[in-house]
Amino acid sequence: MIFDMDGVLTDSMPYHAQAMEKVFNGLGITIDTQDIYEREGEKTIDVVNFLLEKGTDDASVYDRKDIVDKYIAKFGHIAQIKVFEGMKECLQILKTNFLLAVVSGSDKPIVYDIMQNEFPGIFDVIVTGDDVERGKPSPDPYLKAVAMLKLRKDECIVVENAPMGVDSALSAGICCIAVPTYLAPEKLSRANLLIPDHRELVNYLLDLETTSNVCL
Repeated sequence: MIFDMDGVLTDSMPYHAQAMEKVFNGLGITIDTQDIYEREGEKTIDVVNFLLEKGTDDASVYDRKDIVDKYIAKFGHIAQIKVFEGMKECLQILKTNFLLAVVSGSDKPIVYDIMQNEFPGIFDVIVTGDDVERGKPSPDPYLKAVAMLKLRKDECIVVENAPMGVDSALSAGICCIAVPTYLAPEKLSRANLLIPDHRELVNYLLDLETTSNVCL
């Protein structure tokens, strides 16, 4: 089983949006935080590029790496990570029968910090936005996870909560479950299965005997 992090395992997207907004405000650039949610799953540098292109007349004058570094630092300062209810217990049970991976568009320092603090020893494979050249919605992040797990694509399922993540999983040829954490359900309509909330997601996952149950 392959999980996205922000919005699936942790209720952390509001802190990503706040951190990005604070950094851009410091540059004198106003952004729409809804764009952060709409582009959730993308590599941070790609989100920064989008926001600069949208919010400025000349994006070339800005130091993108500096913006990303400031964003990572700001996120670490303000974030109060909350794991969705039931997810830790669910993962501990699933680990007895399944290999588990997390695939996030977030930067490696953020992902590894959350994994070490909230999910130590749970995941067999971790793929971050820094580990692939092309992030979501490209299939590359999920294809990398499948290869690292040494499984076939039809032996895997992805759990996502963002349109770009759903597109990434489907482009990789992997069955995708979606839960609408921050966006309207219709934004995730391309997923193979839409589950309305985390409570039902936990119940559904715990009822699975094999990943082939999902996309018959």
